[in-house]
Amino acid sequence: MSIRTEHLLDAAGKAARWIVSCQQEKGNYLGNEKPDENGIYPDTHDVGCYYKSIYFLRSVGEVAASAKAFNYVIENFMSEQGDFYNTPEVRTSGSYTPNFCQLYPNMWMMRAAVMMDWYRIYRRILSFLIKYRDPQTGGFYATVNPPTKVIDSNATGLGAMCCLIGGELDLAVQSAEMVLRMIKEQPETDSFYLRWKDGSGYLTVLADVPEKQKKFHRIAAKEPAQAYWCWAWPMNGLLSLYQYTNQQRFLNGAIEIYDFLARCHEDAFAFTTAGKGGWGSSILYRLTSDKRYLRTAMSQMEWILSAQHKDGYMLGPDAKSFDDQPLRTTYDFTADFCTWLVATSNELAGRE
Repeated sequence: MSIRTEHLLDAAGKAARWIVSCQQEKGNYLGNEKPDENGIYPDTHDVGCYYKSIYFLRSVGEVAASAKAFNYVIENFMSEQGDFYNTPEVRTSGSYTPNFCQLYPNMWMMRAAVMMDWYRIYRRILSFLIKYRDPQTGGFYATVNPPTKVIDSNATGLGAMCCLIGGELDLAVQSAEMVLRMIKEQPETDSFYLRWKDGSGYLTVLADVPEKQKKFHRIAAKEPAQAYWCWAWPMNGLLSLYQYTNQQRFLNGAIEIYDFLARCHEDAFAFTTAGKGGWGSSILYRLTSDKRYLRTAMSQMEWILSAQHKDGYMLGPDAKSFDDQPLRTTYDFTADFCTWLVATSNELAGRE
């Protein structure tokens, strides 16, 4: 069967209905653990359960559910300064976000707030983000607590997009230029490193890094199951700047990232972590009409459709049933994967 936009949107709608069926009156999500006297489930009382689904639900038209979830997050997890965390000591659960890109949930919620026209909220979020942006280079830092001067490719690429949609064009352009610099300074052809520090460049010494964490320091082209989104978001950030400014260098940089991902293992466009690259491929196809971009976009969409359970939620490749992955992960995967179904439909509609 040839995949068409209605197939993508049908799957996204089914996923949204499953999330909404799990939403409680307060806006929080059903958990596996017993709720407390306030109706809060301990295992889903986590920023990681919500930050993607707020954006996804709004994009697919579940406006009330999106607003309820965002209000729950604002009330329970948002600081006066515009940050988000479970507690001051624990930002969120998971292996990547708490340790390697702590601003990532903030940036998803920045995009959601812009989509929802919640001006006061997105200005608070953006104001906090800018505090952890290097004013000299435009790079966004990897961690907030503890703060470091390590600049992260994912945070910088998505941060450029956040600055653009938040009305800070000069900051967006500078951050996009930092992405171009990070592309140019890659020390190897078969790897794209993620972590960079002013004065020393890329952090390439990985001898003491645990094997499972190396993918959060570099994308190795010849290895499977890499953190492809950490350079797919920068690709998409450059594409947003190109479309706004019409400056060819941003499109050229995005294509350079794409070309690297296309040289990677086949997982780069057919895997859990590759949805952002699938969406970016569809943007490139709309902009250039080059069929190679359509092929990789459809490869990732086909993978996402294959991951959907008949009830609407999404399972990772290691899960055979609902009980095989943590519920927090199921909420995260469902919102993440289906965001790209909607976004890709937006790029391909009218071109089929």
